Amino acid sequence: MDVAIVAMDGVADLGLTAVLETFALADRLRHRLVAPPSPWRVHTVSTGSSIQSGNGYTVPTVALGDLQFHSDAAAVPGVLIVPAVQIGDPQELIAHVSGVGSRPILDWIGRAHSAGVHIAGACAGTFFLAEAGVLDGLPATTSWWLGPAFRKRYTAVDLDESLTVCRTESVVTAGAYLAHVDLALSLIHTASPALAEKTARFLVTGSARAQADHIVPEVMAQGNSLLAGFEHWVRRNIGEQFRISTAAHELGITERSLQRITQAELGMSPKDFVHDIRIAHAAHLLRTTSLSLESIASRVGYLNAGTLRNLVRRRRGMSVAELRAIPNVW
Repeated sequence: MDVAIVAMDGVADLGLTAVLETFALADRLRHRLVAPPSPWRVHTVSTGSSIQSGNGYTVPTVALGDLQFHSDAAAVPGVLIVPAVQIGDPQELIAHVSGVGSRPILDWIGRAHSAGVHIAGACAGTFFLAEAGVLDGLPATTSWWLGPAFRKRYTAVDLDESLTVCRTESVVTAGAYLAHVDLALSLIHTASPALAEKTARFLVTGSARAQADHIVPEVMAQGNSLLAGFEHWVRRNIGEQFRISTAAHELGITERSLQRITQAELGMSPKDFVHDIRIAHAAHLLRTTSLSLESIASRVGYLNAGTLRNLVRRRRGMSVAELRAIPNVW
């Protein structure tokens, strides 16, 4: 199978090499299987013969025009992958993706999708897929800190930035930088689940933890001054049982306005955002102190440990014991 990795000036070095190395390792491990899949032929492609990575390295590439999208063309790729570009500011990223310089890439993504090529993107690369329209009407994920900007611009996409990988029949999206590995493993899995599992073991990865475990609520809120104010207010009052209406009143807005803001920016209600802030702090206390669950629940504003336990299960999909046991291997 031919795999085309779309690189452009400023491509994130870690994202690009993560995809390249994961496919290369899978190819080296194929012969350890009783019934190995066919090898992958991986092409790094761009609008010219080379690009400059985000860290300034020159990467040789195949020109886009050398890979055609016709059913009878031998060089048509089975998978097209768009890794991240090294742009951290959401508005700068949107300006780049929607700019004239990105039009050849967007057109190429659209033509590939129309030709039945499987499309994949990770981190900031998902913005190119959305801008090209291939995510319209589909579920998708992206880097959790880019979620608010993505949701605001691409309203036709069903975004869930808590996911590490989101698969549909024709498109796969993945989250932040290291999720490029999960993206590549997901694509390998379509050809051989056994090879994907073996490759993951060699990489010491593939635990399928959700991005939700890593989301920092204050970063999610920083793009909107009212939302940031709400987040700061919750942290100042985190040990109290308060009403959302009280927070809205002290911020000088109506509860309905606060509801609209959190839904538009974060895709959740103010109440769920408060739960996420409290659970994030509870997780920190679970991992860094010997406090009892009852004491931690009280410190983050819940009347009893049972409430915290149920919310962790509902919001994080795990037990409190599993949350506490998540190790920092470094």
